[in-house]
Amino acid sequence: MLDKKFTHLNIHSEYSISDSIIKIDKLAEKAKEFNFESLALTDSTNLFGFLKFYKSLRSKGIKPIAGVEINHVKDSVSHKENANLTLLAKNHSGYKNLIKLISKSQTEGKKIGIPVVESEWLSECSDGLIALSGGFRGHIGKSVLDNNYDLFIKRINYFQNIFGEDFILEISRINRPQEDLYNDFILSKASEIGLPVAASNEVRFINQDDYEAHETRVCIQNGEVLSNIKRTRNYFEDQFFLSPEEMHKKFKDIPDVLSNAYEISKKCNVEIETGIYVLPDFETPVNKSASDYLIDLSKKGLSEKIDNFSSEEQTKYYERLEFELKIISEMGYSGYFLVVSDFVNWAQLNDVPVGPGRGSGAGSLVAYCLGITGIDPLKYDLLFERFLNPDRISNPDFDIDFCKDGRDKVIDYVTQKYGKEAVAQICTFGTMAARAVIRDVARAQGKSYGLADKLAKMIPFSPDMTLEKALENNDLKRALKTDEQAVEIFDMARKLEGIIRNVGKHAAGVVIAPTKINDFSPLYLDEATNTLATQFDMKDIEAVGLQKFDFLGLRTLTIIKDALYLINKKRIKLNLNPIEIDEIDLEDRLTYELLQKGLTTAVFQLESRGLKEYLVKIKPSSFEDIISVVALYRPGPLDAGMVDTFIKRKNGKEKTDYIGDKHVEKVLKNTYGVIVYQEQVMQLAQEYAGFSLGQADILRRAMGKKIPEEMEKQRPEFIEGAKRNGKIERAAEGLFDQIQTFAGYGFNKSHSAGYALIAYQTAWLKSHYPVEFMCAALSSDMDDTDRIRLLLDDCKNFGIEIVKPDVNQSILNFVNHGDNEILFGLGAIKGLGRSAIENIISEREKKLFDNLYDFCARVDFSKIDKRGIEPLIKSGAMDSFNLSRKGMLESLEEAMKYAKQNSMTEESGIEDLFGGISNSKNFVSLQKEKSKHSVDSKLEFSSLGFFLNSHPVEEHYWELKKLGTNSIQNATEENINTFAGVIIRQNRIQTRRGPLIFATLDDKTDRIELVISSEVLENFEGNFNSQTIYIVSGEVTFEKDNLKKNIGLQKKMRVNTIKSLEEARIRAVTKLKINIEGQDKKDVLNIIENLKEIALNKDESEGSQIEMQYNHISGSANIELDKDFRILLNDDNMDKLVENCGKENLDFHYRLR
Repeated sequence: MLDKKFTHLNIHSEYSISDSIIKIDKLAEKAKEFNFESLALTDSTNLFGFLKFYKSLRSKGIKPIAGVEINHVKDSVSHKENANLTLLAKNHSGYKNLIKLISKSQTEGKKIGIPVVESEWLSECSDGLIALSGGFRGHIGKSVLDNNYDLFIKRINYFQNIFGEDFILEISRINRPQEDLYNDFILSKASEIGLPVAASNEVRFINQDDYEAHETRVCIQNGEVLSNIKRTRNYFEDQFFLSPEEMHKKFKDIPDVLSNAYEISKKCNVEIETGIYVLPDFETPVNKSASDYLIDLSKKGLSEKIDNFSSEEQTKYYERLEFELKIISEMGYSGYFLVVSDFVNWAQLNDVPVGPGRGSGAGSLVAYCLGITGIDPLKYDLLFERFLNPDRISNPDFDIDFCKDGRDKVIDYVTQKYGKEAVAQICTFGTMAARAVIRDVARAQGKSYGLADKLAKMIPFSPDMTLEKALENNDLKRALKTDEQAVEIFDMARKLEGIIRNVGKHAAGVVIAPTKINDFSPLYLDEATNTLATQFDMKDIEAVGLQKFDFLGLRTLTIIKDALYLINKKRIKLNLNPIEIDEIDLEDRLTYELLQKGLTTAVFQLESRGLKEYLVKIKPSSFEDIISVVALYRPGPLDAGMVDTFIKRKNGKEKTDYIGDKHVEKVLKNTYGVIVYQEQVMQLAQEYAGFSLGQADILRRAMGKKIPEEMEKQRPEFIEGAKRNGKIERAAEGLFDQIQTFAGYGFNKSHSAGYALIAYQTAWLKSHYPVEFMCAALSSDMDDTDRIRLLLDDCKNFGIEIVKPDVNQSILNFVNHGDNEILFGLGAIKGLGRSAIENIISEREKKLFDNLYDFCARVDFSKIDKRGIEPLIKSGAMDSFNLSRKGMLESLEEAMKYAKQNSMTEESGIEDLFGGISNSKNFVSLQKEKSKHSVDSKLEFSSLGFFLNSHPVEEHYWELKKLGTNSIQNATEENINTFAGVIIRQNRIQTRRGPLIFATLDDKTDRIELVISSEVLENFEGNFNSQTIYIVSGEVTFEKDNLKKNIGLQKKMRVNTIKSLEEARIRAVTKLKINIEGQDKKDVLNIIENLKEIALNKDESEGSQIEMQYNHISGSANIELDKDFRILLNDDNMDKLVENCGKENLDFHYRLR
C-alpha cells in the first residue's frame, strides 16, 4: 500500500473565483472517501478559503496543507514577464510568510485588479516555504517552451538560491498541448541538475463530468459562449480530483514523481491556533487594570444618570451594575467594553450621531453607563444575559449605528489610534444566486434572453430562495416538462448555484488587532473603495482570535441630525432653546396621534404600507406599544396570528389570558399576554420555574433555534423548577408547550427598544416640525427618484408646498422656504453633479443670475457643461428668467458660445464693441415665447423622474372632458368609474392564473391603486410608461375606515379596461370638426395644406373624417371634406393639429366603446 501514497499539491477551490468550482466541504468528503492522508489547497494568490479548508479537513482526520499558487510572479531575470509559482508552508514560519507575500501582492503589487509578487519579495519571505516551479505555466516551463536553455538554467539557479532543496520541479498530465515536450525535457534534466520532480493534476473540479459546469463558469466570468470554437480554452477534462490509485495509474511509468509529492506533504505541518480571543491594547491610567478602569467609568456614568432617582431605585441600579461588571471581568471582556466606549464617545464629541442601541447590547447597564447605548435597560426590562451569558460562552458583539455621513470618520479615528496595519474591514463573498445564475447560464449557453428572462421571473424573489425551492412554482414545473432548452439551463444552473461569484466587503465589520492584521489574516485590497479588508471572512476572523466591531451607517441618524440643524437654526433666531433629541417627551400627544393615523412615511421602521395599516389598528399609546410593533411586524408572528391577538386584546375586544398566574401576568402584562420577546421567554423561566437568567438564556436559544434534544432536556428541569415554586405540574407542562410554540417567533427586545426609540424620535420630529423633517428626509434620498416622489406625495398630504428648483435660490439639499414650503434641492436633479452645484452657488453669492446668457458667462464649464445645464432648464430651475424651457434649450448652444467668446475677449483685454448679447433679437423673442404644459411636463420628468409643477393630464383636460372621465378625487363606489391619468409606479407579480399588475394611477387631483388582471392585460398592447396618459374603467372600492385615507389605502380599482389616450382617440373619434374664425381664404387654404401633410393615403381605412366650420364677417360655411380625406389622430398628429389650429378650435365627436 505504501507505493500507492500520494498527495495533491495543486488544488484550487471556488475561492479562486472563476478558476475552479470546487466547494471545500465536497472536497473534504471526497478526500475522506479516497483515504487521503493530506491535501494542499493552493488557491490563486489568495488564502480566502484556507481556514475553512483547514477546519473541514481536520474534521475528517486529514492533514490540511497551506499553500497558494501565485499567478503573477515577476521574472527574476528580465523583471517583465509574469508566471506561476506554487508555495507550500512547511511550518508556522512558512504560513506567516505566505500571509506576508499574499498581503503584499494586494497592498503593494496589485495592478488593475491583479495581485503581483515581485521576485525580490520571495527572498525576503522564503523561510519555511517549499516552492513548486509552477509546471507548464511557471517561469521554468516558459523557458523550456521558448527553447531557451540559458534562461532555463538562470531561472533554476535563481529559485535554488532562494529555496535550496525546497525548490521542486512540477509536472502534470492533463492533455495540455505541448505538455509532453515540457515533461520530457524536465524529466531528462532533473537528475542532471539535481532537482526532484513532483506530479500534480492541477485540480479545478471534483468529478470528470463537472468539466462542462466548470467551462460554463469560466464563460460566465469572461462573457463568452460555450459553443464559440474561437474562444480560448485554458482548462482540460482531466483536471478533476483523482484518487491516489488513479494518479498511480496515470504516472505508472514514473512513480517517483508521486512519491516525491507525498514526501513533500510529510514536510508540511502547520497548526493554526483557533478559539483564542485577542483585543487591541487599550491604554488605561497608570496602575489601573482594564477591569478597574471599566468599574470607575461605569460608576461615574451611572451616578450622572440616576442622580435624581430614589435611594431604593439607586440601590437596584448599583446591584445590577456590580453583577454585570463581575461577569465582564471574569469573562475577560473589560478591554472590549473600553475599546467600544472610546470610539463611541469620540463620535459623539465630534458631531457624529450614534444610535441608542442595536441588538442585544442594549440590555447592558454597563454599556448604558459608558454611553455605548442610549436606552435604560432596567426601565424596559432588558436583560444583560441575552447579551453576555456566563453559562453560554460567546464573544460580546456590539453593533453600533453611526450617522451614515460620519461612519468613515469614526473608522479613520480608530485607524489613527491603533495604527494602519492593525485595522481592516472584513471581506465577504457574493455567490451565484438562484435568479442570477439562470440568466448567467443561459447567456453562456447561447440561449435566448427571452427564455432566460421568463425562467428567472418564475423564481420568487427572496434572499434565501434556491432553485430547489423554486420548483414549487407550477409554472416553472410546466416549463421544465415542455421545454428542453429550459431543462438544459436549469440543470446547469443547479450545478453552479451558490458558487462564489465575487469578493466584497462586509457592510459594517471592522477588526482591530493587537499587532498587525497580517499576523492573523492575509489582507485584500478593495480597489473600488481603496480600503483594506481581511481575506478571512467574519467567521474565520473570529476563529483566529480577532474581535469584530460593527460600524454601521444608519441613514436615519443623518436625517435626525439634518432636521435638528434646520429646526435649531430657526429656534435660535427666535431666541428659543435648541431641541435635544434625547430629551424629548416619550409621552407626547401629537406623536401618538400621528402614529395612530398611520402618517408614518419617512418614520424609521414604521413606514411600510402593511405597518401603517397595523398602526391604525393597534393605536399605539405608549412607548412599550411601539417596541411591540417593531418586534411583531414580521412574517412569523403575522402568520401565527399573534399580531391580531395583540390588537384585539389591546383594544379590549378579547380578554387577556395569563393562565391565572401572577408570575405570568408580571412578565406578559405589557404585551397583553402575547409572548413577543425572547427576553419574556427567559423571564418566564426565571419567574415561573426558578431558572437563573443564564439557564433561561440557554432555554431561549434552544427554543428559538428549535433544537429538539436541548428542548427535551430542558422540559423536565422547567417542570421540576415550577413545582418547587408551588406550581401545578399540569399547568407547568401547558405553559412550557405554549412557550415552545411561540418562542421561535420571539424577537430581541433590546433591539426593538433601541429601534423603537429612533422610530419615536422621527415620529416626534415629523409631528412637531414636518417641514424641516421632510427637508432632511428628502435630502437623504436625492439619488432615489422613486423615494423622492413618495416623500413629495407625503408632503402634499401634510399640506406642505414644494417650490420648484431655482438657480437663484436653491442649494444642494431641500430646505425650508417660508412657513409651510420646501425649496427643491438641486442635488435631486438628474445629471447635475455636486461640483457643478457648488460652482453655481459660489457664483450666485457674488450676484444673482440675470438670464441664461449671464448664467453661461459666469459658471465654470469644466464643472458644469451642456449636459449639466440642460437638466437645470428642463427641471424649471431657470424659470425665474421668464423664458420658455423649450426656447432656452434651443438657445443654449448660442449662449455657451457667447460665454466662451466673452471669456476670450476679457482675457485679451479688448473691449466688447457690440455690448451684451442679452439685448439681441433672439433673446427678446425668447422672452415672448410662452411655456407649454405638455412640453414642460415631459422635460420635467426627464430631469427629475417625476412631475413636480407640470402634469401631462393638464394639457389634455379639454380633450378628456369629452371622453367622460371622472377625477379620482370624485370617485364613487356606485357605478363603473372612468379615470385618465399617468401610471407612476407598478409592480408585476406572477400568479397561477398569469401575470397580475398592481399600479398607481395619478391624475393630479389624487391617486388610486389599480389591480390589472392577466385577462385585461391580454387586450392591452405594449408596456406601461410614466409619460403616457391612460384611460381606465372599472369598479372602485373604498376602505370603510376613513383613517386608511391617510396611508394611501382608501381607493382601489379592479380594472375592466385600460387603454392609452392615443388608442382611445384613434378608436373612438368618429369625426374631427375644425372651427376657423375670421380668417381669409388664403389662411384657410394654408390650414388645408397643413392638414394634407398629415392625412392618410386614400387606401388606408383608419383615421377620422374631417369637417370644417368656417365663420367670417362676410358669412359662414360648413365644409365636410371628402370621405377619403382622413387623419389618424395619434399623438404626433394631435400636436400638429393643436399647433396649426389651436385646441380651442378642435372639436371631437366620440363614440365611446
